[in-house]
Amino acid sequence: MKVLFVTDFNSYTNPGGAQFSNRAIIEKGQELGFDITEHNWTSSKLQLLPRYDLVISSNFQAHAQEKGNHIFNYVVNHPLHVRYEHDSCHYLLEDARRTLFLSSKLNFFLSDFHLEFFQHLYGNIFKNNTVVYDPIDVDIFQKSDCKKIYDVMYCGYAHEHKGFKEFLNYAKINSDKKLAFLGWFTADTINLKEDLDKLNNIESIEKVEPEEVYKYLQKTKAIFHKPIVREPFCRMVAEALLCGCELIGHKDKIGSYLEYTKVGEEEFRNKCRNASTLFWEKIKEL
Repeated sequence: MKVLFVTDFNSYTNPGGAQFSNRAIIEKGQELGFDITEHNWTSSKLQLLPRYDLVISSNFQAHAQEKGNHIFNYVVNHPLHVRYEHDSCHYLLEDARRTLFLSSKLNFFLSDFHLEFFQHLYGNIFKNNTVVYDPIDVDIFQKSDCKKIYDVMYCGYAHEHKGFKEFLNYAKINSDKKLAFLGWFTADTINLKEDLDKLNNIESIEKVEPEEVYKYLQKTKAIFHKPIVREPFCRMVAEALLCGCELIGHKDKIGSYLEYTKVGEEEFRNKCRNASTLFWEKIKEL
């Protein structure tokens, strides 16, 4: 089966949780024999010329801003379109969002919480839905008996919407605690780095490869995450929970935490382990 996987960015150009999950899904599909072409924001339109049996749409914000909406129209008019939703899809206008989801033969959501808040925000327009967790390598993201070095860690993109300013305030109030920041800044958030550098109790760790993050999570007592928006799943929090970290943050806004507390650690771990396989099993059923 020839598959076109449409998304804004990949894990090399934008190393976020959604991009790493997309990569895991694509790699599993290729392992299972699917012929997959990934189409990103900077990809050539010539990729649209071949005939594809299936189109999967994922993150779509940059594509949605394209003049003429060529990619959007291509996706929603394909006879076998599947939606792999990672966020809140707030960037689309109501009519476009409705068209996108109603054109899909199957809508993947990341948690029960994810699907429920979509239905609350946008109404009952989501048909043929299924919930599949973010795929995580649970063989490395697991608890360890190693010494806990950090009391609290912030992991990921430093941004106000992710609660980074609150993390800095937490550090000021808890000057006796050893904290760590493992992540990155962009040109838009460089002012937050200046604020970070003024604090002596936060160790700033250079950005490490995703496969190495578990080594730091296993040395951490608690992960800090206070997003101002709903997190459909949050891969980072899931990885931290699997490594035995407590969560300091908005527990009612984070899909992975809600799933973890609902189904328990063992089932949660198994669902993360099998997520990419389950994704393609659902595809084969179409």
